Amino acid sequence: MAGNSLVLPIVLWGRKAPTHCISAILLMDDVSMIVTGCHDGQISLWDLSFDLEINPRALLFGHTASVTCLSKASASSEKQYIVSASESGEMCLWDVNDGRCIEFTKLACTHTGIQFYQFPVGTQREGRLLCHGHYPEILVVDVTSLEVLYSLVSKISPDWISSMSIIRSHRTQEDTVVAVSVTGILKVWIITSEVSHMQDTEPLFEEESKPIYCQNCQSISFCAFTQQSLLVVCSKYWRVFDAGDYSLLCSVPSENGQTWTGGDFVSADKVIIWTEDGQSFIYKLPASCLPASDTFRSDVGKAVENLIPPLLFSVLDRADKQLLICPPVTRFFYGRRECFHKLLIQGDSSGRLCIWSVPDTLEVQDKTKGLEMTTSTSLQAAFHKLTPRPAGIIDQLSLIPNSNEPLKVTASVYIPAHGRLVCGREDGSIVIVPATQTAIVQLLQGEHMLRRGWPPHRTLRGHRNKVTCLLYPHQVSPR
Repeated sequence: MAGNSLVLPIVLWGRKAPTHCISAILLMDDVSMIVTGCHDGQISLWDLSFDLEINPRALLFGHTASVTCLSKASASSEKQYIVSASESGEMCLWDVNDGRCIEFTKLACTHTGIQFYQFPVGTQREGRLLCHGHYPEILVVDVTSLEVLYSLVSKISPDWISSMSIIRSHRTQEDTVVAVSVTGILKVWIITSEVSHMQDTEPLFEEESKPIYCQNCQSISFCAFTQQSLLVVCSKYWRVFDAGDYSLLCSVPSENGQTWTGGDFVSADKVIIWTEDGQSFIYKLPASCLPASDTFRSDVGKAVENLIPPLLFSVLDRADKQLLICPPVTRFFYGRRECFHKLLIQGDSSGRLCIWSVPDTLEVQDKTKGLEMTTSTSLQAAFHKLTPRPAGIIDQLSLIPNSNEPLKVTASVYIPAHGRLVCGREDGSIVIVPATQTAIVQLLQGEHMLRRGWPPHRTLRGHRNKVTCLLYPHQVSPR
């Protein structure tokens, strides 16, 4: 159509799936989709069936650096919005139903955590994003425009925030933001309906600042089952605090040199803690940590000295022991889709997703057996299942006798002025093809699959080893 400026990009990956070194994971509230961000900057959408089978659906491009965190950005099931942030300060608002990037902004700071929160405004609740990272405050961001509205600031010992949790009150109009700084200082901010009317010139200062001596904090989680406990996971120990006065209830050190990277409450009396090498452990909390117990808070003031390690219930381990280029990312989620699900989801540097369904009743198991994995897949596994096999841009021109795999393209350059795509291959040859026509025939089934009916092309031979780079000088400078 004349005058239409719509540009629709088409990607031909070939038989090898794109790399997807997972750096962040998010499960949608209705347990229908998993969203993963990777160190390359892409975001992958994975459909999750009723029987927890995973299928990759889309790959979203919007970041130029590693994705650091993901969060939902709407409370309504009609609008499935998420927000992502990268190491370079970029933030993107996505509609995961169709993969559109709705809003984009770039700040001069890096977010390492984002949580969606609905502020009380009279009888209504407005969506906001609470962001923390490499800066000494918590930024409150508008969920639609991604503009910073105001900040939660520290008067005492301001420092970067390691982790943050929101304690929602069902009895009053006041909610609480609890955070732990990199120096182990616990910070508390009270959120009321009046706060929503504040401007960016009016920062909100903390209500309480208390040293809890939690160095290298990895995560902080509020117990949604009892609404009276906080779990703080550090690299070498994890601790449970009373959410009322932040008294220490119990402290458990890591064993065998393990490094904890996060944790969450599985139920009122159980927590799950995971390590940087992909292992996860479910512990039963002692009675002194359970609000329903008669001995609740009985160890306050002596929990560190008289440590009684909680009972180990089950061990969750990665099925494969392949060498990974970076530690896997593990997260625990729960949500409702016909029935209530408790899912431990792990993503690794090979682009593989693993899911463990955690049952409500856990019996003591053999430590070597552990909880069995529910499902697992990867982008490459999904590519292998495709029929016919996905084709690369010049696969039909790169067939090798007695081999199922075509010659690899090792370098390429597009020449817009001539509409030509130049591809260097691993055998040293260079192939020049008309770009648009070649892409079209690869997307259609027909005679071209047997190299008949292909657009005209030219092959240049002069190198003995693979082509590492290509340059069209006139495209850079007319000289």
